[in-house]
Amino acid sequence: MANNEVLKKAFDLLSRRAHSTQELRNKLYKREFSKSDIDTVIAECERLGLLNDKLFANDYAAELSGQGKGRFKIKMKLRSKGLSEEHTEKALEKLGDCEQENAENALNRKLRSLMHEDDINKRRQKAYRFLAYRGFSSDIITKLMDNTEELQYTR
Repeated sequence: MANNEVLKKAFDLLSRRAHSTQELRNKLYKREFSKSDIDTVIAECERLGLLNDKLFANDYAAELSGQGKGRFKIKMKLRSKGLSEEHTEKALEKLGDCEQENAENALNRKLRSLMHEDDINKRRQKAYRFLAYRGFSSDIITKLMDNTEELQYTR
């Protein structure tokens, strides 16, 4: 009987959006279902193909990359969803090497507001912080800033 209630709640949660196994487990646990019922329902959801950490990791990483997030931010978010290191790394590999392009796109969108800053040092600092917060590596940020006319020092 209890399994039906847990299964119904799991289906309800999964119908709203995809979840990682750990996310679903945590949400069901917060609703005070027993560990054995949760384990049974998780196994059933996996058997039915409703729960797949590998696919979830790939889809979520692609979504975050499309939002202009860098590898560090994507990795952090995947790990926060309870995904294994293996699934996280494979999802990052699948993204390929689009980080430079994502950083350029993010900076180009931000440049309009940065141009209100007259002090070039402050403008560069704000650009750096913006890109670092989005999870881009310092190498990519530095290279991008050095190649962006609006962020270069005048001589």
